[in-house]
Amino acid sequence: MSAMSNTNIMRWAAAAGIGLVVGIATLVAMSGGARSDLATRQAANIAAIGQDGASAIGTIDQGLSIAASLVASPTVDAQTERGRFARVTNDFFRRTDDVRAFVFFRSAPTREVANRIAQPVAEAITEFRAGGKVFYLAAANIATSDGNRGGAFPLIGASGKLPGPLAAGREMQRTLGTAVARNAHTSSGFFGWNGGDIRTLAEIRLSDTGERVFWRVMPVQMFNPSTGQEVLVGAVAALVDAKKLLSEIAAAPATLTGPFDHIALPDGILVAGDGNARSIGISTGDQGFVATLPVEKIGFFSVSLFGKIGSMLAALGAAAAVLFVTYREAGARAAAEERLLKHRRGFKKRTAELKRSEERFRRLAESTNVVPWAADLSDQRFTYIGPQIAKMTGYPVSSWCASGFWVGHVHPEDRHKAFVDGFKNLGDGEYAVLEYRIRSADGQIIFIRNMLTIAPKKDGTRIAQGYMLDITEMKTAQAKLNDARRQAEEANKTKSEFLANMSHELRTPLNAVIGFAEVMKDELFGPMGERYKDYAESVHSSGKHLLELINDVLDLSKIEAGKIELIEEETDVSTLLSKCRTVLHERASSAGLHIRLEIPALLPNVIVDSRRIKQVILNLMSNSIKFTMPGGRITLRGELIAPNGLRITVSDTGIGMTKDELEIAFEQFGQIDNELSRNHSGTGLGLPITRSLVELHGGELEVESRKGVGTSAHVWIPLTRVVNLPGAKPDEDETTLKSKQATG
Repeated sequence: MSAMSNTNIMRWAAAAGIGLVVGIATLVAMSGGARSDLATRQAANIAAIGQDGASAIGTIDQGLSIAASLVASPTVDAQTERGRFARVTNDFFRRTDDVRAFVFFRSAPTREVANRIAQPVAEAITEFRAGGKVFYLAAANIATSDGNRGGAFPLIGASGKLPGPLAAGREMQRTLGTAVARNAHTSSGFFGWNGGDIRTLAEIRLSDTGERVFWRVMPVQMFNPSTGQEVLVGAVAALVDAKKLLSEIAAAPATLTGPFDHIALPDGILVAGDGNARSIGISTGDQGFVATLPVEKIGFFSVSLFGKIGSMLAALGAAAAVLFVTYREAGARAAAEERLLKHRRGFKKRTAELKRSEERFRRLAESTNVVPWAADLSDQRFTYIGPQIAKMTGYPVSSWCASGFWVGHVHPEDRHKAFVDGFKNLGDGEYAVLEYRIRSADGQIIFIRNMLTIAPKKDGTRIAQGYMLDITEMKTAQAKLNDARRQAEEANKTKSEFLANMSHELRTPLNAVIGFAEVMKDELFGPMGERYKDYAESVHSSGKHLLELINDVLDLSKIEAGKIELIEEETDVSTLLSKCRTVLHERASSAGLHIRLEIPALLPNVIVDSRRIKQVILNLMSNSIKFTMPGGRITLRGELIAPNGLRITVSDTGIGMTKDELEIAFEQFGQIDNELSRNHSGTGLGLPITRSLVELHGGELEVESRKGVGTSAHVWIPLTRVVNLPGAKPDEDETTLKSKQATG
């Protein structure tokens, strides 16, 4: 009995031992299979994160590229621009639902202009430096996914505007500067908002509360033919919902960090040193983000596995467990392979689309006269250069990619300027424009404009990339233009000197003719016949008229030659106007005209050449007398109009002029063909000389005229030439006097 019991005990013990060994072995096998299944699933999931993330941001980039045409279009009226913006944003939000807001920025020449553009939209403007220049970008329009609802993110600034840290903070300035320097789509760091202030974040997690966003920016530059340089006209930007984007491509507890330069992204799936996390890069052009997921693990003594141990203590349980584990492992493998196959098909499709897109871009780039290139600066050779270079220079692409070929074919006089001075102070991410000469295969000299930027590599060396443009025709045209301008200036100078010399030579004998004619006219040496007296008067009047014409030509010659000098002195304007009226009073009365002098308030003295200003006023009044019918009125008026200056006005009720006739009157030797002008001879130099004399004083001549109504000529003397009023108290400064003058 005891022996049988011992045998049964041994049998049960052996069976239990075998069952236990089989169970443990099965448990170990099942655990290994589960780990393998989990590792396969995790590898597939994290590979999909990299592909789906790149695809999502690529969709945003496509929308930005299409929207860039809005910034590149010329500025029109506000209503038309709002309509364009609405169409662009509607199309943009239809393309992607990962964007919270779309903004387009316009470039401004000054901070004041930028503030005026951004005032209705954002709290601040962006100011940054790139390539040694200062840029101002202002948010001109914004559209949010919820219809621009003020007070809701991101319009949480004052009066429902885009807040300063988002619109123009240090991170936004860095992002826009990098985008402009590289001329490429660029991502900013992360911003967080939980109801308080906007904060910059190093990373985001799906478990984070509040808003988590980043900017995706595309600069818009246009080629300016007049300067031959790329000009920044603005930028388009999308405010991406980082948490939503991450939730669509990964599951909790995923983490997103970045942005990093492309060379810093992991190559494939990167496992952390402790084996507790896996990371993958999300490539977005020259930049990218890194997504990280923790590694899930199965414990050898987990509760679920201990439940299976009980069923495996017997041989049947062990066999069933083996079958179960085998079936489960096969099912898991099949599911993982199906997912991998699905992702592989998607990856192949996206890869094919990317290759087609790259091919289209390559064909587009190589169909222009602009030659794209990339170069390794360590051995001074091109790693890539567009095939247009062969047509431009006569050398094949393979020759240009040889070490030293580039430097060797730059003109010796330009090598130091291009390769030493051009690269010496150029920092990473900055860009420069170099101009130099190269010699083509047929010995011709070609002028090249090279627009380039510098980027660091992982090994510490630097690479350069950019675009070349053949500007030989532009340089040749510029040289011809400079030559023609120089010849024209010399011809004009020769003409002016000739006229000045001839005027002097003619004026000397003419003065004698006038003098003798006056002696004869006044019969100073005794009487002569009435007929001869009439001849003497005709000679005298014709001589004086000819002298006036010669004086006009002489004045014009001096002005054009820059030899006229102003003899400036303090002048009483009221007295000057009164004298001018007195000089022409008799002439006006003879023509049946009345001259009215208006001085509504006490006028200040001015520092001018009184003789030249008097000449200006008399010229204008003489024109009014010539072209006003008998019974008309001529008004001479002086007044101080702060802050513009002192204005002297000569107005008449004469025949007036059309706009076209007014343009002719301001041309040298320009004369209007009408009945009155045919009755009054002249050179057509009066108005051109008058305007030049006014401009020599820093002033301006304005003429308003209506056909059949009359003409008003305004002579503006700048406020800088105005001095104290006559009889002012010593303690009254110029500002006080001008204030009194303005309030009258």
